[in-house]
Amino acid sequence: MADDGVGVAVVEGFDPGSVPPGVELVTGATAGMALIRYFLDYDLVIAVDAIDCGASPGAIFKFHPDEAGIMNLRSNNIHGMGLPYLITSARLKGIDPEVLVFAVQVGNVMPRDGGLSAEVAAAAIRVRGLIEKELTCPGTEAR
Repeated sequence: MADDGVGVAVVEGFDPGSVPPGVELVTGATAGMALIRYFLDYDLVIAVDAIDCGASPGAIFKFHPDEAGIMNLRSNNIHGMGLPYLITSARLKGIDPEVLVFAVQVGNVMPRDGGLSAEVAAAAIRVRGLIEKELTCPGTEAR
């Protein structure tokens, strides 16, 4: 769905040779609860997704789910169980990985063959760089 594919675009854009040992890249797409194993098996989970919060297309947001209040969300999405459910499920098992979210403001989510809009494609490249910095120097701010 056009800009809604930003998370997949970020992951697919990584050079496999640049990924540090112990880091696994996963395109979750519509996997829903099938992603729970990553929340159970890793100390840090970085999620990248599209967001529509009224900002300019391509705007990047970095947040922890508890701080952003998304853990209070109680609705499903079209992908099945969303991030709040994955985190809650891990916590119910006594596991509480650090979760960091990079969200990119969408511009166009209508189905089309062209993929991401120019603004969101540029943001995907910036997010990839921010994730690389996060993996080597935690606490990097989104810009």
